[in-house]
Amino acid sequence: MKPDNVVKVGNVIGEGPRWNAAEQRLYWVDFIENQNIHSWQPATQELKTYRTEAPVTALGFRRTGDLIVATRGQIATYNLAAQTLSAFTLVDDRPGMRLNDGAVDARGRFWVGSMHSEKQDEPQDGWSPDAKTFYFIDTFRRVVYAYDYSAALGSIGNRRVYVRTVEADGYPDGLTVDAEGHVLVAFWGGWKVVRYDPDGKPEREIRFPVANPTACAFGGRDLDELYVTSARLALPADQLAAQPMAGDLFRVRLNIRGQEEPFFG
Repeated sequence: MKPDNVVKVGNVIGEGPRWNAAEQRLYWVDFIENQNIHSWQPATQELKTYRTEAPVTALGFRRTGDLIVATRGQIATYNLAAQTLSAFTLVDDRPGMRLNDGAVDARGRFWVGSMHSEKQDEPQDGWSPDAKTFYFIDTFRRVVYAYDYSAALGSIGNRRVYVRTVEADGYPDGLTVDAEGHVLVAFWGGWKVVRYDPDGKPEREIRFPVANPTACAFGGRDLDELYVTSARLALPADQLAAQPMAGDLFRVRLNIRGQEEPFFG
């Protein structure tokens, strides 16, 4: 389970990886300082970078070939050919608030968490394969919550602690849920991704050569490759020198399959 450094992209903060099975491409964002969306195709090694007019913090796929994205206080569509954002709906324009990570559920709904810049909550989310459980990370409280989820209603309830992490782990950041119902969590400051079983017990740990893995997603033709983004943000010069791969994209080949990414709408 050794991670391979597959794209030397040096993101300030790579986040939100999503695998497009139709294109066989991985998409992710780098939204602090650079304001970019990246996409990479393993078969050709082609990396594309799309400049965005505003920081895009999360993305999902539309059947038209374009993207649904979260940016600041609104949901927007992003035209990849024209590299333009078009407002879809305003969500939250209160001072200090912004949208953060998001994902499309199996019914085509785009779920997005919000955060306050002063409180520094950083939510991340995902669903179990049977669409009965919704997972949500509260990064700075170091907690992964589980909720009962109704796919028909698009509602959540009965919040409980799924995993409570400790300071030595770093901060739980992005997550993905595999086809077996295990939850994989990337730990900012923890040098690792941890796979938890449905009861919240650690099943395995994957170590990385960078301190800040940020988020993860399954990809590849058989959805058995785990892609992990990372960050250079806030690393002092000596740590950057010791971590030359910080901000790059990594891949771990596993004997585990992920879930296919749904389309919005």
